[in-house]
Amino acid sequence: MNTEDRLCPHCELGQDFFNPEKIAALVAEIKIDPSLAAEKDVYEKRLKACGECDALRDEVLCSHCGCFILFRARPAKSYCPHPAGDKWK
Repeated sequence: MNTEDRLCPHCELGQDFFNPEKIAALVAEIKIDPSLAAEKDVYEKRLKACGECDALRDEVLCSHCGCFILFRARPAKSYCPHPAGDKWK
C-alpha cells in the first residue's frame, strides 16, 4: 500500500479500515455495563456535535485525540477533547 492510500503515513491500515459502517458494527458488538454508558439521547447529541466539528476526519475520527467518535462518545464519563473547550456540553 502506498502512502497516498493511508490516512496516517505511519499506519499500514488503508481507507477501508475507516469505513463508518464497519466501525458502527464493531461498536455494536462491544458490551458495556449500562451504568457506565451514556444515555442514548446523550450519545446521539455527542455524535451530532462531533459530526459538526471541524476536527472530524473521514466521518469517524477525532483529530484532537485520535479516537473513533463512536467509541469516544459511548462512556458516560467521556468528554470532548477539543482544545477550545468541550463541545458536548
